[in-house]
Amino acid sequence: MLTQDEISFLRRYHLSPDDVFDGRAYSQAGAREMAKGAGKTLVLGSPCRAAGHRLRTRPGHCAQCDPKKIAYQQRFSTPGYVYIAGSMAGRVVKIGSCINVPQRESQIRAEAYGGQSDWDVIFHTIWLEDAGRIEHNARSSLYRYQISRPYVKDGARQRADELLKCSFSVALNALAAKVDDIAAAQHYRSQYCGRYEFA
Repeated sequence: MLTQDEISFLRRYHLSPDDVFDGRAYSQAGAREMAKGAGKTLVLGSPCRAAGHRLRTRPGHCAQCDPKKIAYQQRFSTPGYVYIAGSMAGRVVKIGSCINVPQRESQIRAEAYGGQSDWDVIFHTIWLEDAGRIEHNARSSLYRYQISRPYVKDGARQRADELLKCSFSVALNALAAKVDDIAAAQHYRSQYCGRYEFA
């Protein structure tokens, strides 16, 4: 089913033939749904126009032409908690997702994400199977509030692109619009959320 080049490509990205759904007999939409249901990362499909590659991400992008799409897709479908963190010093909030909330809070404080070290997680959802997708969709809906600030991580200059120059309630409303009623009703909410109602 797979060529030696395709198997070598999979190994390079820590995948195996078991991570590939054979979608050649299905429409792109049908193959995407069946691959997702089977828990497969990639779909074996029709050759791409650029180089004739057959390995595609579930949305249909050529994985071999643009391997970054694999990491993006994996993050997009990652389970976990979606959280809102706030920095009083920076007067910003951020929406993110993680598996361990206290660990993530400690991490963004320690690395002074966005140049701030006073981050507090002030809200998080219950465990969600598609936390990566919900985080992305909520943050995308707040594009007009997005800002970028420099910071240093592991000795290298980075840019924090997940910062939102808005109030906690604006971020919460955007997140609530992307989760179902059960997830919205069951959550952690800090008693100090009101402090993060930045103008």
